[in-house]
Amino acid sequence: MSSSNLVRVAFIKESVYGQTPGAGNFLSARMVTDSLSGTPETTESQQIRQDRQSSGQVVTGLTVGGDINFELSKSADIEAFMESAMFSSWAVSAPVSADITIDTTAKTLERASGDWTAQTKIGDVVTLTDFADSRNNTQVIIVGYTSALIAKYAGADEMVDEVGSGTGFKVADKLSIGSVKTSFSMEKAFTDLTEKAINYRGMIASQMNLNITYGEIVTGSFSFSGNDYQVVDDEADFITFGRTITAQSTSNSFNGSIDMPFLVTSAIGVLDEAAFCIQSLELSLNNNLTAQTCIGKAAPKDYSPGTAQIGVNMTAYLSNESWAILAKKLSQESFGVGFIIKNIDGFYGFYIPAIQVTFDDPSSAGQNQDVMLTMQGVAKVGPAGESALTLYRAS
Repeated sequence: MSSSNLVRVAFIKESVYGQTPGAGNFLSARMVTDSLSGTPETTESQQIRQDRQSSGQVVTGLTVGGDINFELSKSADIEAFMESAMFSSWAVSAPVSADITIDTTAKTLERASGDWTAQTKIGDVVTLTDFADSRNNTQVIIVGYTSALIAKYAGADEMVDEVGSGTGFKVADKLSIGSVKTSFSMEKAFTDLTEKAINYRGMIASQMNLNITYGEIVTGSFSFSGNDYQVVDDEADFITFGRTITAQSTSNSFNGSIDMPFLVTSAIGVLDEAAFCIQSLELSLNNNLTAQTCIGKAAPKDYSPGTAQIGVNMTAYLSNESWAILAKKLSQESFGVGFIIKNIDGFYGFYIPAIQVTFDDPSSAGQNQDVMLTMQGVAKVGPAGESALTLYRAS
């Protein structure tokens, strides 16, 4: 008697929905747990038998999908799943040459020529390059403009004043909410069994969740919905048969303490580095997929995307600075939040231009307990039509 505990999930992007491409490499998903499954929907027969016994149940449908739970790290599988969840593709910007002067007191980037407003947007994560002091070759968030030549930024405390020559910048690869479907063929193999695997096709990321808390590894999940399911026990029937499976990346997982150097928000004024302390932040994206079910097919034929519903939960310490947020729960005045998560392997950036929150008034939690603001909110389209959520990555 044996028990399998070695699970490998490999996947490939589909060019035709529900069909595994005939060529191309598979990626391996880094995960903590998975709940991928083809689960039949059954109905018990209501026939009346003279012997009073049940006529049994029949399969009336098939739910294909489940979750992949992960620790956030800089890896290709995470970025592919992000594309599916955002119904969009990563947009890549070209590097820009610009002699830039950094003023760390005023928190400004002044260029000798060119136009910041034409090449960046508020909330953009920008990598500065080719400065003599290596501490300035880092990521910042653009939070405003004084003029076309001067941008205001939020960045790490380690940056120093410098008059740059031959320097430049690059807007990080950007992912906005769109309407282009990305689906995958997936294979869940049990590697300590003999030729046993389950194939899933048409897998779309219906939901994405991210949890950031001080003192903990950043975790999250992708929920998938698919349209085809097959249990196989012959290696020739594996969808990865004869194909290259790229090994899992070995990049470090991000943590919610030192890997999040700063956070910007306009919760108590203009967009700037947060003047109050945030203990935890949760993001959720629900694409509200609607299954297209057809007679003659057990699983859904396809899925229609609905509204990209974004939830934002934050826990902050009550302070003189955070007190100003209380008025926003009645007015429902929106505010922006942006942050970078970064370690030696790379970074991800997040910008939400318009969050509306609600929460109970701050109250005593008991002896020796801090008074907190526990906010629940939603993100809406930005004031200038910006994506309600934008993701950034290192190229």
